[in-house]
Amino acid sequence: MSRLSSIRFAIVGAGGLGGPIAYALAAAGAGKLLLVDGDVVELSNLQRQVQFTTDQIGGLKVFLLRDELARRGCDPTRVDVLDDSFENNSAAWVIDQADVVIDGSDNFPTKFLVNDRCVVAGRPFVIGAVARYGGQVMAVRPGAGPCYRCLFECPPLGDEPMSCSDAGVLGATVGAIAGETARAAIALATGDDATAAAGELVVWDDLRTSARPRRVQFNSRAECTACGASATLPHSSKEAP
Repeated sequence: MSRLSSIRFAIVGAGGLGGPIAYALAAAGAGKLLLVDGDVVELSNLQRQVQFTTDQIGGLKVFLLRDELARRGCDPTRVDVLDDSFENNSAAWVIDQADVVIDGSDNFPTKFLVNDRCVVAGRPFVIGAVARYGGQVMAVRPGAGPCYRCLFECPPLGDEPMSCSDAGVLGATVGAIAGETARAAIALATGDDATAAAGELVVWDDLRTSARPRRVQFNSRAECTACGASATLPHSSKEAP
C-alpha cells in the first residue's frame, strides 16, 4: 500500500498549477484530494491549464478537474470539491479536512491567507507560484522553521498585482513548478523534512543560462506576525462553507 494512501491533501486552486498537482498526487496514491476553486474556465486559461478544453469554457474548474481525474483512473470517492474561493469563512474548514495544504492560486492575498491559517492550525503546507518564465516553491512545517511571511512580510502594496492572464505565463514553466510543488507536498506528508527543505525557497528562472533552480536559504523572523514570538494573527472557526 502507498505511504500516501491515508494522507489527505487540500489543493487551493484548480488552474495551471492545481491541475498537474492533482494529477501527480492522484497518480502517487494520495488517500484524498480536496479541490478548492470558485472560478470557471476561460479561453485565456487554456494555454497554461492543460486539464481543460475549449468545449468546457464557462464550466466550474473543480468539477471538471474532478471528472478528468476520474477519466484518468482516480477513484471518484477520493476526490472532494469546494466550488468556492479559499477565504476567511471557509479557510479553517478546508484546513481541517487536510493533512497537507497546497496553494496553487494565482494571487497574493490567497497565498498569505493559506500561510496564516495553516500556521495558526499547525498544518504543513506548500506554496507554489508562477509568473511569466519563472516561479517559486516553498514548503513549510509550522513550528519547525520559517513561514511565508518570514520571507515576504505582506502582499505587495500599491496597484493590484497582475493576473496570470495579464502578466503572461509560459505553459512549460507551469508544469515544472507544479511538479516541484507536488514533490514538496509528498515530502511533507511522508515526514521527509530533508526533502521538503523547510526554510528554503526554490526559485526557477527559465531565462537564465542554466535552467537549474536556485535554492535560497532563509531564517525565521522573530517579529513575523504569523509565526514570530509576538504573532498577532487571530484564530478562526471551523464552520463548513
